[in-house]
Amino acid sequence: MRLVDGREVLAAKVLSAAGVLSTVTRLLPRELRRREWADSIGELAPSPAHVCLYLGFEGDIRAAGATAANQWFYETWDMEQDAWDVGPDGPRGDAPVLYCSFPSLKDPAHDPGPRERHTGEVVTFVPWETFAPWKDARWHKRGDDYEALKQKTQDALLAHFVRRMPALEKHITHVELSTPASTHHFVRPMQGAIYGLEPTTERFENEWLRPRSPIPGLFFGGSEVATVGVIGAMMGGVLGAAAARPLPVMDVVRQVS
Repeated sequence: MRLVDGREVLAAKVLSAAGVLSTVTRLLPRELRRREWADSIGELAPSPAHVCLYLGFEGDIRAAGATAANQWFYETWDMEQDAWDVGPDGPRGDAPVLYCSFPSLKDPAHDPGPRERHTGEVVTFVPWETFAPWKDARWHKRGDDYEALKQKTQDALLAHFVRRMPALEKHITHVELSTPASTHHFVRPMQGAIYGLEPTTERFENEWLRPRSPIPGLFFGGSEVATVGVIGAMMGGVLGAAAARPLPVMDVVRQVS
């Protein structure tokens, strides 16, 4: 592997958990990117970009309707409408779907303290193209137009959440929004993708999306060799590690079984 500073790290095996799409289209030498198997992966679509509303609460949020389970709210029967209509001037209408989660309620070790402090997240999908103009701008230095768009999106998403879970409104003490521009800044997925590759028929039929790559010594981990979500990413990691080091991984599996 050649690092950005020019140093080379030699290894008999390399396991990439950066995502198969990012690895193939960004990290491989150019001559390898043009091979048929790499082209077939490069043609697959990334999953949608997203915005996330981070919430802080004080008080008994369980009594107000929050639970340790994830909650999904749908505003349409149109399952093909996967992204909120957010343009440069702000959102139009409601998001078609809200994902609501309360991470502190999932953590048995969380101590809410005397003020019963908790956290929440509200996620929905948005067009990458709307936020792409700011993808290379510095964090917290993206300018007035971006801040105005972000504020409008935050206000609309918060209002939507409160309509769905009104009893929680009085407990909200903190609100902060992240956009695909921040996802790109910190994580660098393709087009701000939330789940790596889009879970389409073409993705699951691609014969090259597997832990062992056609390049000797290169292995893939993460959700793109399994399926989307946290469990998919975990199993993708297990599959990648097992392909690279089968015996040690089997020992670990036996110990935890």
